[in-house]
Amino acid sequence: MQRISGVLVSMTIVALSLIIGALLADVTHVLIRIALPLPVVGLSTSDIVTTASYLLSASLITFFALSLVTPERLFQSARRTAIQIYGWGAAWGAGSLALFLTSSSVFPHQLLVGAFFIGLVLFVLGYTFFGASGDNTATGFDRLKAIFAAQFLSLAKPLAWLAILVTLAPLIAAAAYVKSQEFRDTVAEFRVSQNVSVDGEWVTVPVNTKTQLLQPIMIRMEPDQPRNMLVLERAGRLFRIGYPDNGSKVLLVDFTAQVGEVNLENGAMGFDFDPRFGEDGRNFIYVYFTSYDTKSQTNYLARFDLAAGDPAAVLASQTNLIEIGRPPSQYHNGGHVEIGPDDMLYLSLGEMDMPDRQQTIDTTLTGGIMRIDVLQQGGTISRPITRQPDNGTTQGYYIPLDNPFADQDNALGEFFALGLRNPFRFAFDPKNGSLWAGDVGSTVWEEVNVIMRGGNYQFPFIEGREPTSTEPPESVVGEQKEPVYTYRHTAYDRSIIGGIVYRGSRWPSLDGKYIFGDNYSGKFWAMPAVDEVTENVETLGQADKYAQRGFTSIAQTPDARILITVMGTSSSPNGAIVELVRKDGAEAASIGGGKGAAAAAATAITEGEIHQSFVTNCARCHGETGLGDGPDAQMLAEVIGAAPTNFHSEEFTGLSRAQIRKAIAEGGPAAGMSEAMPPWEGLLEDGEIDALVDYVMALPQNADD
Repeated sequence: MQRISGVLVSMTIVALSLIIGALLADVTHVLIRIALPLPVVGLSTSDIVTTASYLLSASLITFFALSLVTPERLFQSARRTAIQIYGWGAAWGAGSLALFLTSSSVFPHQLLVGAFFIGLVLFVLGYTFFGASGDNTATGFDRLKAIFAAQFLSLAKPLAWLAILVTLAPLIAAAAYVKSQEFRDTVAEFRVSQNVSVDGEWVTVPVNTKTQLLQPIMIRMEPDQPRNMLVLERAGRLFRIGYPDNGSKVLLVDFTAQVGEVNLENGAMGFDFDPRFGEDGRNFIYVYFTSYDTKSQTNYLARFDLAAGDPAAVLASQTNLIEIGRPPSQYHNGGHVEIGPDDMLYLSLGEMDMPDRQQTIDTTLTGGIMRIDVLQQGGTISRPITRQPDNGTTQGYYIPLDNPFADQDNALGEFFALGLRNPFRFAFDPKNGSLWAGDVGSTVWEEVNVIMRGGNYQFPFIEGREPTSTEPPESVVGEQKEPVYTYRHTAYDRSIIGGIVYRGSRWPSLDGKYIFGDNYSGKFWAMPAVDEVTENVETLGQADKYAQRGFTSIAQTPDARILITVMGTSSSPNGAIVELVRKDGAEAASIGGGKGAAAAAATAITEGEIHQSFVTNCARCHGETGLGDGPDAQMLAEVIGAAPTNFHSEEFTGLSRAQIRKAIAEGGPAAGMSEAMPPWEGLLEDGEIDALVDYVMALPQNADD
């Protein structure tokens, strides 16, 4: 009976800790941010109930187990109370980690941390005031000293250290989650793959079946060239590849040196062609990208002339139209560039972690959709720039006269709409010209907005359709407009990627619908493209990569296909262009033919890794440069009379790729060569063998270079 009562008292303490922790969540969050820059997380009743179920379950198991192995009743001694406190820490750690990895709830760090410390205090107070009367520590103060001494003495037990390790596990995970993008992506992929099941009628099929891509972030079809696609890679490279993919990959421009470090939400973001591309020598593209180092960050809208010549000449043609300085926190850059049906360039800019500039149009270009005239038409259409942002410079375009704030002396005339947090992608409806945007939210809501001239989308004083703790300005600029669709954050659905309004006959069921999705969960949805509030969307399917490795843009091709860029990792060329098709007959319907993406075989193989594979597996015989002079070469020649192949010799360079691959995979005798060459099939993956073949075949050329 004493054991049961001890468990019940302990469970009551945990329940009280959760209640008090929920009430003090805001205070706890302020304290947490001193150590870790975690965002504010709104706590719904559902989130609190879910968190309580995890912690109470872990606590019940732990306290029941402790009651079976400890003869003393709860609070009978300082030692027994110390054991219970270590047990509470282990239960908290295990429950929190399980919640983090398996629950669809947003991780409520402020509730968990608050409940943990409140629980510690309640257990200590329980012994201080209700310890057994027979205990030698007669007063409450004596008992308080005794409990701390017992905690310290318990460190001599290995189980105490195990409990500490389990307690710290979620804190270590949280720190890694904040500091490491790779860790965030890995955790997100695990959580989504293990816990999110999408029952939709649509799937994605690879399109780049022959061409490897490193973090493709956006694609566009080349004007008047239906067999060409231009692909922007996040690091700052623009390529032309075939459509359908024919294995060609031509570098057009490389501005990676300006982009600098690519992390979090930085890098090349979006691009589009000049409204008069190909006419009168106007072969311009406009690219939006970030330039970052640890001390500063500048965001650019740059123009490049693709007719300038080779990649170096194209880079030299660069003209920066917009340069905006911002804090180097790397978040909320926006990123989309789109030429509208009116031949104006539209650019989406996030709030860039500048809270003092939110809901303003007179200081800098941030938190909205900009509209500029890159043709500099003048007359009744546009006028030169008359006002500069206070943290940057602008040039090389005009301000359209029909922009909503163009005639206000105290406003930057580029603004077309404002009050957006991070409108990463937007698109025009080809039928009626309406502008649809996905606005990435903070910690509670994601939004689909129909952007109108002079619209104010209410961030930061309203998110979704709920007021926040931020007070609206005394005078709200523009016309307030609410989103047409919102969805609440879960652990998986939390980063909207604005899509396209599909207009085409290839997929009649999608015609006239807005196609969009979530980067974190990989889900795709469709909703009627009408400017009316809706609560329901159709779930189409799910991509196979998640979080910041997931999809980044959606485009419709001239032949009415829906193509999607999937970014992949930053360390390997496993990015992809995929096509959204129906499950029934998916391979036959896709332009990619249902084959795997070319990058799939090389997912884990970088240039450095294949070099290391050669050094480890081949260089002892063939030498580090492939001259056949490795440290074992002489021994092989003396013992078996077979010198290792010199990869620079005419004998080797005259071999076909198939012969070389056969020798590496199946061994020398299989290809009519020396038996000293062992087979590597089974020890190396097919992709590693293919990469190794390319490596050794390139050695003579690299030596010449």
